[in-house]
Amino acid sequence: MKRRAAVARVAKRAPGRGKKLSLRPPTAACVLEQVFAITKEITFGMAEEELVGRYARMLVSLFPGRSLCIRVVDPRTLELSSLFAEGQLRPSVRKAPLAIRPSAVLKTKLVGAAFAPRLYITDQYEGVFEGTADRGIAIPLVASGSLHGALNVEYPPRVAGLAGLLEADEQVLIPLCNQLSVALRNKKLAQETVYLRDYQAKLIEEANALIFAVDRRGRVTVFNRALALLTGFPPRAVLGRDLREWLAEHGRSDLAALILEGLAGHTPSAVEVRLPSRSGAEIRAAFNVAAIAGAEAEVDAVVAIGQDLTRLKALEHQVIQAEKLATLGQLAAGVVHELNNPLTSITVYADYLKKKLERDKADPADVERMGKILEGAERILRFSRDLVAYARPSGEDIDAVSVNEVVEQSLSFCEHIVRKAEAEIERKLGEVPPIYGIRGQLQQVFINLITNAAHAVSDRGGRIIVTTRRQDARFVAIEVEDDGIGIRPDDLPRIFEPFFTTKSAGTGTGLGLSIVKNIVDRHGGRVEVRSAPGQGAGFLVLLPTVHREDDQQTDVP
Repeated sequence: MKRRAAVARVAKRAPGRGKKLSLRPPTAACVLEQVFAITKEITFGMAEEELVGRYARMLVSLFPGRSLCIRVVDPRTLELSSLFAEGQLRPSVRKAPLAIRPSAVLKTKLVGAAFAPRLYITDQYEGVFEGTADRGIAIPLVASGSLHGALNVEYPPRVAGLAGLLEADEQVLIPLCNQLSVALRNKKLAQETVYLRDYQAKLIEEANALIFAVDRRGRVTVFNRALALLTGFPPRAVLGRDLREWLAEHGRSDLAALILEGLAGHTPSAVEVRLPSRSGAEIRAAFNVAAIAGAEAEVDAVVAIGQDLTRLKALEHQVIQAEKLATLGQLAAGVVHELNNPLTSITVYADYLKKKLERDKADPADVERMGKILEGAERILRFSRDLVAYARPSGEDIDAVSVNEVVEQSLSFCEHIVRKAEAEIERKLGEVPPIYGIRGQLQQVFINLITNAAHAVSDRGGRIIVTTRRQDARFVAIEVEDDGIGIRPDDLPRIFEPFFTTKSAGTGTGLGLSIVKNIVDRHGGRVEVRSAPGQGAGFLVLLPTVHREDDQQTDVP
């Protein structure tokens, strides 16, 4: 955004009519007095407008009877940034280029004047004030070869000895303009230094990398936000301290050794180290270290930029787990094919033998043993079927499905489990639109949730509430709630992980909720859970409805 140039004006004194004006250049004593005074007043903290105004007031007092205009520009673009005028300016001055004579360019040693934008080199003076003849001086404000603006001095009509006055004034004005140019350059350099410092500090602070720096004595000078968030230590607890001592307090000598290498002038890269944390947890990170040399080729500072490996390690673990599950999915179908036939034979014959032993009033111990054989075979059969259900969807067709009908069927399949748990079922089935899905898979979702609820209230005679309702225009909600033992907060994030179970050994495979989530995800829905220990649990399944207006089908693999 361009800044509008500030303008200061001082009323111009009209000369007496019909008389020749006698103007003189200032004396050397007056100039020295004003220069000493202004040198004491100028500070780096001055705003540009204040700085230009102070110089303008000095020039007005040294050169009375003249009209003065100071235009300050950005040395890179020559866009106007500040303006001071003593007198009435012509309307075009703000947008007009700076018109400078070739002699003034040579005297001020302006570099690249012929190619500078908004700079016009001309042999004729071009006035900037109303009511004055085009008689005056234009002096560029040049510092280190760069243009910072221009000073225009114009004279009223009927000035005695104008040619000599112009030359005398110019000889005094050029050194004064040089002083103003240097002050403007220093001001801009100071602004740019502060900007670059703040910009660099912000880059380091906001960088998505772990950054710290130490000086030659090992004291921490930089400790950025990412590092503070990861370790839990605020910067104020580390800045100014000897990093090696701080690391030794937390038993992290490997990082301290890395700092010592950097202070010795070595630059090890991608070194894996352990970082201390406020919580006591181990944090692993990889750092690149750079030694910053000073003027005497000695190490002045060490900068280290690192990456948190904790998340990377977790991702690697997840990839390994995903590969295992993918392999398991490929093997599941073959395992079931090999196990189903013999397991079916075992369960059928075991059930037959158990009933025969009961009829023949055989030894109760033998009846019990046969019952355990039957129970074990059935458990293996259920487990193999769960593996297949988790690994791949069934081959049923996708169709519009009545949610309430599927829920009722699932409840009927679970009657014996609910009865065994002595639980009470409460139905709250509302009017809901159909959904697109695979009926058999959806039944498995609700059977698993109802079975889990029955297990949660087992031996307590609790209540299970099954609710269906329209969540919004896009989703149908099915909720299964119980007033059982609930789920511990530590277990909540893991309940959908394959093989994770809170049931005792031999009573659960840990695949039930994984299968639920897998099926619901495939149907374009989601599963939410809420629970607290001793206060029951609630599982909310959201499934997309059928869009009748365009009859588009939800993507279900």
